[in-house]
Amino acid sequence: MTDSADNPVTPDVAMAFPADLHVVLLAHVAPDPRHGRDVARLASAVGRRFAMPVHLAYLDHHGPSVTGAGAPLMDASGLVVLVPVLLTRAFHTRVDVPAAAATLARASGRPIVTTAALGPDPLIGVALGQLLGDPPPDRVLIYLAGSSQVAAVDEVVAGLGPGLPAGVVSAAATVDDRLPLAVALERLGGPDGVVAVSCMIAGGVLRDRMARRCALNGIPLRDGVLADTDALADLVGRRVGESLSAPRS
Repeated sequence: MTDSADNPVTPDVAMAFPADLHVVLLAHVAPDPRHGRDVARLASAVGRRFAMPVHLAYLDHHGPSVTGAGAPLMDASGLVVLVPVLLTRAFHTRVDVPAAAATLARASGRPIVTTAALGPDPLIGVALGQLLGDPPPDRVLIYLAGSSQVAAVDEVVAGLGPGLPAGVVSAAATVDDRLPLAVALERLGGPDGVVAVSCMIAGGVLRDRMARRCALNGIPLRDGVLADTDALADLVGRRVGESLSAPRS
């Protein structure tokens, strides 16, 4: 992971958390094992970065399930914070996350505090900047997975700007063609000199599709996914910190 400690967007996450805090990362992942490995690597990075226990729970395809993640927490003390590892405020955030929180509460016998989803947030733009490297390219194609909730994707794209490296001109495309690649390249003035970066938490078949489309258009795609960056670990810390400072009934 590349260090984001000097980025002006991130100082608010440099905090100490209670020693008895337990964090559960809730992920929706693809069947591809690379996806699960990347999310697990993010969990390990968050645990190291903030010196706290981080557990994993998956909505589907991988274990442990939400019920399985709750059982070890029955004998724990302190607060349990559930962090949705999602980039948009779309279907999974609105429907699956509250259901998972209720399941985790039943399985653990403990009250659960649920944070906001990871996106939208400028730290995602910071993470993309870390993947792009230093110095960053002048023109960047940001590739996203897409969603049936178009407004949720637009919200993520709009939130990237404040975190992207200064001077970078960017345009977004999605693999579901809701933001077509051709339109993004037109906004960037054509493919020549454009560099692409994957705005996905983890790797897998969708990122493979991005790579193939980039190759067909002669566009280099930077290595890595958001889970490889310190900025995404910082974003998890930000969400946990927000949940601890928010009033609770």
